[in-house]
Amino acid sequence: MSKINLAKIAFVFPGQGSQFVGMGEDICKAEQNAKSTFSKVGEACDFDLARVAWVGPEEALRRTCYTQPALLATSAACLQVLRLNWPDNPLCVAGHSLGEISALWAAEAINLKQAAEITVLRGQLMENAPPGSMAAVLGMEADKLKEVCQEFDIVIANFNTPQQQVISGSTENIESIKIKLTELKAKVILLPVGGAFHSPLMNSANQVFAQKLTTIDFQDSICPVIQNITAQPHSLATELKQNLQKQMTSSVYWTDTIIKMLEMGTEGFIEIGAGKVLSGLIKKIERSALTMQVSDSESLKQTLEFLV
Repeated sequence: MSKINLAKIAFVFPGQGSQFVGMGEDICKAEQNAKSTFSKVGEACDFDLARVAWVGPEEALRRTCYTQPALLATSAACLQVLRLNWPDNPLCVAGHSLGEISALWAAEAINLKQAAEITVLRGQLMENAPPGSMAAVLGMEADKLKEVCQEFDIVIANFNTPQQQVISGSTENIESIKIKLTELKAKVILLPVGGAFHSPLMNSANQVFAQKLTTIDFQDSICPVIQNITAQPHSLATELKQNLQKQMTSSVYWTDTIIKMLEMGTEGFIEIGAGKVLSGLIKKIERSALTMQVSDSESLKQTLEFLV
């Protein structure tokens, strides 16, 4: 990697879909501070978070009520160790869907206890929301996909890259639109989720979540948070809370988020937490973008060697 301006590093945090059995285990065993941070998230859970995240089984970890706290704990553990070794503030931060809560903690808009509390609730609410389905659509421009979705009462939940979107809606409608999209030469992949996330089917869950957020004391952030529903930078506590309150039923504008971060001067992205999903998406949005990861002790070492 060529050297870059270290004042122009952005942090990004993964969301649901990045999970895997064993995530966070390596860095927690290698770094006591990571283990302590992971455990603090676990204190908000009514189950053994470390066991589910590190041992599984995979079927359990796929359940939204377990997935979301496990992803937060992994990102938090990784970020804690990164910050102890490289304390510079990032230029900006963003998180994909659930990852936005990690981003808000990284930007000091909320503390870790608050982040854990609202993540546990979010996972439970989305787990128990009305049934629905989601599917990734590859090889079709977003504008064309929007036209097709309107015919089937389907919404685009995630604008991940110019050629990859995720659609969300009732299972029946997703099955119907899959046939149509396949005829139009798009590739459609059903996702292993139990609900229609980021769609109107989340309305009842979102109302409870939004009400809970009214009891959470947000602070102005130490750096801009590029939020999912606007793809714009926000730092004021009131705006950060209001945007998060609407996120569960709104689209995730990830492509526009990354473009905005680049426009702000970002010269390198550090994906913090489970896997490399976001790094892959970023490369598809801007091929020349520099991406790094902190997901385990080895990737932490490689990233720090570049930063220090």
